[in-house]
Order: sequence, then structure tokens, then C-alpha cells
Amino acid sequence: MSLLVSVNKLQKTMGSKQLFDGLSFGVSERERVGLLGPNGSGKSTLLKILAGLETPDEGEVAQSKNVKIAYVSQDEVFPEEQNVLEVAVQHLTETKMDDMEAQVQASMYLSIVGFEDLSQKVKSLSGGWRKRLNLAIAFSQEPDLLILDEPTNHMDWDGILWLENWLKSYKKSFLLVSHDRAFLNSLCNKTMEINRLYKDGYLAFDCGYEKFLERKQEYIQAQISLQDSMSNKARREVEWLRAGVKARTTKSRSRINEAHELLDQLAEVKSRNRSAKAKVRLEIDSAGKLSKKLVEMKGLSVAYDDNCLVRNLDLTLGPKTCLGLLGSNGSGKTSLLKVIEGQAKNYTGDLFKADGLQIVYFDQKRHTLPQDQDLVEYLGDGSDHALFKGESVHVAAYASRFLFPSEKMKLKISQLSGGEQARLLLAKILLQPADVLILDEPTNDLDIDSIEVLEETLAQFDGLVLLVSHDRYFLSGLCHQYLALDGGGGWTLYSDLNQWLKSENKKSKDSSHSETKVKSSAPKPHNKKVKLSYKEKRQLETIETDIEKAENELSAAQATLENPEVFSDHKKMQEASQVVQDKQEKVDELYQLWTMLEEKSKKS
Repeated sequence: MSLLVSVNKLQKTMGSKQLFDGLSFGVSERERVGLLGPNGSGKSTLLKILAGLETPDEGEVAQSKNVKIAYVSQDEVFPEEQNVLEVAVQHLTETKMDDMEAQVQASMYLSIVGFEDLSQKVKSLSGGWRKRLNLAIAFSQEPDLLILDEPTNHMDWDGILWLENWLKSYKKSFLLVSHDRAFLNSLCNKTMEINRLYKDGYLAFDCGYEKFLERKQEYIQAQISLQDSMSNKARREVEWLRAGVKARTTKSRSRINEAHELLDQLAEVKSRNRSAKAKVRLEIDSAGKLSKKLVEMKGLSVAYDDNCLVRNLDLTLGPKTCLGLLGSNGSGKTSLLKVIEGQAKNYTGDLFKADGLQIVYFDQKRHTLPQDQDLVEYLGDGSDHALFKGESVHVAAYASRFLFPSEKMKLKISQLSGGEQARLLLAKILLQPADVLILDEPTNDLDIDSIEVLEETLAQFDGLVLLVSHDRYFLSGLCHQYLALDGGGGWTLYSDLNQWLKSENKKSKDSSHSETKVKSSAPKPHNKKVKLSYKEKRQLETIETDIEKAENELSAAQATLENPEVFSDHKKMQEASQVVQDKQEKVDELYQLWTMLEEKSKKS
């Protein structure tokens, strides 16, 4: 596989913090790279450097000749009064694409990502549809390397599942940052974590997320073993140095130098191993309500304006329970949570709560954070100390559990990153005793290590947890039951997340059927020698011709988009775009079949 882009001895400092020091790696053809790293490690900055939007302090970024790179940022600002087609065309012409090609590419890919009305104004778009617009602009460039920074942010379930299926069939390379572990594991064939605690500044393996975790643990164990081995050797060398041996010979001078070098290396390994153990430490002050019924709903209906979001809900919830709320954006999840918490009264029916029930609410939009206060003011309510579990604790000591160093104590909240603000809000709400925790997208902007610690902490909570999240790993690890809302008043209870995901996948307009069709033809694992059937041998003999024919049909369909009669008629344009998509799926299916047959042929 040829190299698409590489960085060599990259250095970058943000403020007083050094993000990279001598970072060197590359991305090759057909690599699907998942980029990990703790908050503040420089993931987004690295993506911008690779995309040519930022320059390193030192080092170089090299691209292979004629390589096209497209970048999708976390949040893109578009002109509010323009329509989606105008915005896409404008962005594409800025990449030196000619006007006609920009019109054709923009129209085709806007339709593919789901836009039905290309005259729709940007100001009417939700966060998820703004993300789709950003993706359509990137896809339209048909890049060799697609760079994606948190592509599922702001997306609802439909959007996440659609994008995942799209990227599964993507034939070029991509590099993505995501905290969605299921998304990473489903898509990536290489996983890379940037972190100063690693010797080279990063750790990478050619595998998905789950396998990466296994290999990372092996690496950490190897580092601990290395520390033990180096410590034993260093102890002998220190004793030798203390013996007062004079550096009279070249051999003794060399040993003295090697001993000091070993001590420096040991200090570096110890530092890295200590950093690897640094984790967010969360505790929850349980209020200790023992009632078997904490919250009970009978015939509960929730409405917003004239829309009935939840109709006649009957549900009883007790302690040591975690209920996950599912549904697309606007289906009523947050409205229901606010009714339960007591913020909203737009309901009919009966809502019973245990006497003296203490409810703590985590707001996904973080409106409760006063941006002009510093950490000490916020956590201590103006004091240096806060009350936790009935005892007075120093704010700095409490904040350190959430990985806030002392130098950040006096920073304004507005100066913190999104992930740090999420951690700070968690730190604040967990100061309060709680019988019920209502968490609306608590994992947004948290790094994976923090998410895992939050998961472990919630699993030990004795009260009731009501949880909204798009993180499938997080939900599956915690929830005992799921309440799915359809946005029209309907609701369904599920015992397993995959049951609901399967029902959603059937509704989604994606191209996964072609991939599933190919996979179903693959042989089941067994111990016997794999052999090609007669039919498969015939397919392998003609597959290249079949692909050439399919690609010619695809080219012809794409040419239709340039026909002025089609181009000027929105309905015909959508129909032609659908034909192009179908032809592309056929090509993708044949390539997948070819790969499967070739692999099977090698094993026969």
C-alpha cells in the first residue's frame, strides 16, 4: 500500500502546553484509521495539520503527488441565508472545482446524504443535518483521504447508523476521531492513540478498537515489566557508582555514562507508567432512598405545543435500575426527562415520586455553567471548600479526582475545552446527594477513559439512572431496560439495545443490503480446507469483466447528471442521483465479492 500522507518529527505547542514532540507516522491507501487520545492531547489539531489548515511549529507534512484530502470539522459555520446547494457549490469551487462539476457533484451527494429539497435554507437545519451538509461537501470531492473530526456529533440514531453503513462501503482511506467505541470498532482496520506517555508519542496497531485495547494492555504490561527489569539493573549500577570507582579507564568511564543514561531512561519509563495509571476518579453521594418505587407513571402523556410526544405511558422505576431512553432527535426524550425531574409541567396523567426524592439532572447543553467563573468559585460556590458525602473537602483536591491540575484552578470556565467543561459539570452535580440521576448525553466531549470511568461509577450507584446517549457501548454496559419513543406518542419497551437497533436499521435508507448480501454468501468457519464451489470458480473467472461492465454503467449514469434537461429539473436530478447510487452499490458489491473470492481461492 502506497503512502498518502506522512508527518515527520512533528512539534506543536498550544499556549504553554506541548502537544507533540517528534511525532512521526503515515496514512496509507485503504487504511481506515481510528484516532484516540485523552482530552487535550491534540487530536483535532493534528487533523487540521494533516488537512493543511494549521502549520506545525517544527517538522514536516508530506503528501503523495495528486492526493486529494477532504476534511470534516466538528462544527462548521455556514451562511444562514443560503440554501444547501449554494453552500455546497461555493465550498467546492473554493477547492478549484469548476462551476459545472461543482453543481453536479453537490447535487448528487446532497441527495445521497438524504437532502430532498436542495433549496432548503441553512438556518432551518438541525445540528445533525448541518453535519450531513458538511459530509456531503467532503464526499463531493471524492478524496483519496477523508479526515473526520467527531463525525457523529449532533447526529441522531438515523444519522449515525446511516454514516456507519456509508463508511463501511467507502473504498478510499479515512482517518477519524470519535469517542463512539462501537462506531470505531465497526469501521477501522487500524487504531492509533496519541499520548505523551508513549515513547514515540503514539501507539498504533493494525486492528479495530476492541483488539487494540487487548494489545494496549499487553503493551502496558510489557512497560511495567521493563520498569522492573530496568530497576533491578539500575540498583546494581547505583551500588557500583556508590562504591566510588574512579573513571581511570575508558571502560569505567563508559560504564559510568551508561549507568546515568539507564537512570534517565528508567525515570522516563516510570513517568510514562504513572501517567498511564492516571484516571478520573468519580464517586456518587447516594441519598439512600430505599423505596421500591422511586418514580411511577400511569397514563402519562407529554405534549409540546400541539404535538403529543408520549401517550399513556405506564412505567414503574425503582433503585439499582438504569433505563435508557431511545429515539430520534425531537422524539421527546428530553421533554420526558424534564417532566420527571420537575422542570416542565406539560403533561397529563399521573406522575408519582417517592417522598423527599432527590433528583440530580445533567444537562447536555451545559447551560448551567457560568462561563465567567473559575473552577474554585464554581465548585466551592465562592469558598475554597465543598461539602461531599457530609464532609468538607478542599476544592483543589476534589477537582484533582476529575484530572484538573492545580494550574487550572483559576482559569475561567470559558477557557476550558468542551471535554473539560463536561467533566466539570459532572464534578459539580456529583457533589449533590442523589436518589435519581438524570443524564442527558453525559458522554458528549468526554474522552474514552473518562467515559469508561463514568460507566464503572454508574454501575455501582444504588439509585435510579435515567440515561440518554448515542454511545452504544455505554448504553449496553449500563442499561437494564430501554424505552424507545417514536415522536408521535408511541413508545415501546426493549430489554436489549440490539432489538431496537435492528428495527431502526430496517427503516433506514441505506445501502447495507448489498454488503449483507455479499457477506451471506461467504462460507461459515469450519475446520475443513476451504474450497471454491463451481459457481464461485465461474464468478472468479468473469469478475473483472463484470466489474468493468458495472463501472461503465456507473460512468454512463454519472454522465446523465450533466445533461441540461436533467440538471435543470430537480425531480429528474434526484431520480438520476438514485440511479448513480444504485450503480455505485453494484460496483461496490462486485469488488467485495472479488475480495472474498480471492481470499477463499488463496486458502483452497
